[in-house]
Amino acid sequence: MERTLLEIKRLKTYFYTEEGVIPAVDGVDINIREGETVGVVGESGSGKSVTSLTAMRLTPGKVVDGSIIFNGKDLLALSELEMQEVRGNEIAMIFQEPMTSLNPVFTVGDQIGEAVRIHLKYSKAQARVKSIEMLKQVGIPRPEQIVDEYPHRLSGGMRQRVMIAMAMACNPKLLIADEPTTALDVTIQAQILDLMKQLKSTQGTAILLITHDLGVVAEMCDRVVVMYGGKVVEESDVVTLFTDPKHPYTQGLLKSMPTLGTEEKRLYSIKGSVPTPGSLREGCHFAPRCEFASDVCRRKSPQLLEIERGHFTRCWLHASEEEGSHNEAAFG
Repeated sequence: MERTLLEIKRLKTYFYTEEGVIPAVDGVDINIREGETVGVVGESGSGKSVTSLTAMRLTPGKVVDGSIIFNGKDLLALSELEMQEVRGNEIAMIFQEPMTSLNPVFTVGDQIGEAVRIHLKYSKAQARVKSIEMLKQVGIPRPEQIVDEYPHRLSGGMRQRVMIAMAMACNPKLLIADEPTTALDVTIQAQILDLMKQLKSTQGTAILLITHDLGVVAEMCDRVVVMYGGKVVEESDVVTLFTDPKHPYTQGLLKSMPTLGTEEKRLYSIKGSVPTPGSLREGCHFAPRCEFASDVCRRKSPQLLEIERGHFTRCWLHASEEEGSHNEAAFG
């Protein structure tokens, strides 16, 4: 069995604003094994991106509790200089919109080559050769010419491929992909996903895939973590999540997906909207939108319980009487 590569424990990332404290990530646990693809899904505002940015130590928020253990090291305990050695080398990240992530005044070759010059100590000539090799590897045509182009001269799909080439240049152990296909058309999305799967199979890279697209999750992931209101509400392997979802929020997400062969004219939608982070202080964060919510749901937050081997959910519907009594006493 593969060993654990990344272990996020009880992570809490808060933002301190003039309006008060905003708990964007509120006690999250996520594990990723070597070579595994784990999807993190949820609506905007659920805490997915903040979790990934905290793992990279790039969030403007403050970590108030928890730990992030990567390859045996606590990333939160590293100095900024030590963290710079990890970023781009052992952990790489692909951002949602490549045009805002690529520097418009440097060629794509300069930007891909920067990582290998810093981390692998390549010369400028070696870095150029490596950049061309990476462009070729991610399927960009005419890499010898494209290496000298500026980002604005490339299409959205090519820019995203450049971002993947940058991320994979140093053969990282973990790739964090934050909505990597959101801004792309369907055909390019499929190509980018195929490319990520190829890189995973050839280099053995583990992937943390952040998305709101359950179709992408079904295509790419081994396990899935569902987040809502800064908390993990369900976690399981991908097959179990799609065939036997337990949390009402997960069930709602799956019901809202269009299905071929049905005659329904209107898609299902979960009533209400995601609460503003920090606006709910008591009870289950999903209770205001949940058709099964009871009084205990509004008063007390449920614990994340393992209801089957490897299948966890945070819902009072699945707490046994004994666990419910224990939680009642704990939250009393």
